[in-house]
Amino acid sequence: MQVVTDGKHKWIGTDKVNTGKGIVDTTNPPEWANVFEAKFLDRMEKIKRGPQVIHAKDVGQIITLTGLGKGWKVVEGGSGSGHLTCWLGHLGCTVHSYEQRDDFFKIASHNVDSLGLKKVKMKKGNVFEMKEKKVDLVIFDLQDPWKGTDVAFKALKKGGYLLTYLPNVQQVTTWLASTKEFAEHRVVTNTVLDWRADAEKFRPKSKTLAHTAFICICRKLK
Repeated sequence: MQVVTDGKHKWIGTDKVNTGKGIVDTTNPPEWANVFEAKFLDRMEKIKRGPQVIHAKDVGQIITLTGLGKGWKVVEGGSGSGHLTCWLGHLGCTVHSYEQRDDFFKIASHNVDSLGLKKVKMKKGNVFEMKEKKVDLVIFDLQDPWKGTDVAFKALKKGGYLLTYLPNVQQVTTWLASTKEFAEHRVVTNTVLDWRADAEKFRPKSKTLAHTAFICICRKLK
């Protein structure tokens, strides 16, 4: 995948890229165009979208709250469009991602394949029936994650983390009640305030992305 740019705007594609200035052959670009290999963030802009994804600001929090990285074994319940799935694979985790809906499974699988993430294993089925053991991190992006608390506890190694992504307060309180066997509970939300990057009009943007979901995390210590 390539980035075509006039130095100010960019377009992403392969071989022949459709831009606002016409179709550019990346092997023989015109004088006004620069072409270079797309980075991971560029390629993520082109993934297929289906259900609402875990927002980038929350992906960052998930990484820092768990310290996940290369070599981690992760089980994900609820692939959705595969946004978080792809980030986990990019960071070097071995990912077992479960999705029950056919349409979501197809979208997530396509996105994982398009990014060449070989350590991601897409699984069509119910994550609450997972067979994986000695897992470093279990992630549930589901409406009823408390149904999987026991199976997650059994799958996790000592020191492993259980993380859920929940939009509503009522869900969080139910989750807290279901995870008493775990320790080090944290419930986190975060807000990103973008500013206009204009020297003459430097001020906050009019739209702020506030609450997306509660990031709920706990740890198996026994």
